[in-house]
Amino acid sequence: GETRAEIDLAGDAAHGERRRGEDVVDPPAETALHRSGNPIIEEGVLACSLLGIALFTFVETFLRYTVSYTFSWFQEVANYTIIFTTFLGASVGVKYGVHFSMEALPQSLPDRASHLLKAIAHFLSGLIVVLFVWYGFKHLIGLKSFDARSSAMQIPMYIPYAPIPLFSIVMAFRFFVLSGRHMKAFIK
Repeated sequence: GETRAEIDLAGDAAHGERRRGEDVVDPPAETALHRSGNPIIEEGVLACSLLGIALFTFVETFLRYTVSYTFSWFQEVANYTIIFTTFLGASVGVKYGVHFSMEALPQSLPDRASHLLKAIAHFLSGLIVVLFVWYGFKHLIGLKSFDARSSAMQIPMYIPYAPIPLFSIVMAFRFFVLSGRHMKAFIK
């Protein structure tokens, strides 16, 4: 069988790709939560959110076309759940290394150079996501200071937009961890 050192760390294990001779650590999908055998909370919440969006949209469409009635807050709930699901899903995508990436260059380079390139790419991705955090919190503060409320449910608008900076913190952390793992593999 293959050893842990033969699995590429950038999430290639999640894609089923393996490279021989690499000196790496655990792939990102193998977190302490997975190893402990605990239920995977993020994935469950993500699945429930997607199911909720589908159900709300179905019920709204069904009511509109059968009885010509819909609740005014259905669309808002669906829209705000989409925001939540998008940023939670992006964070889970980083966890499993399933975001779009160009692998032709890293796979054509020697292992050390490939790790250096991946470390730089993950670090830059983390920096970009830090901008999501910064501007997300700025936006939340602005919404709170103006006491903006949603039109149908009348909830403060900072509540449905809070997942943007919060899940971006998790995404940035995960990108920086991946960058550090690749840099460590490069240094070895």
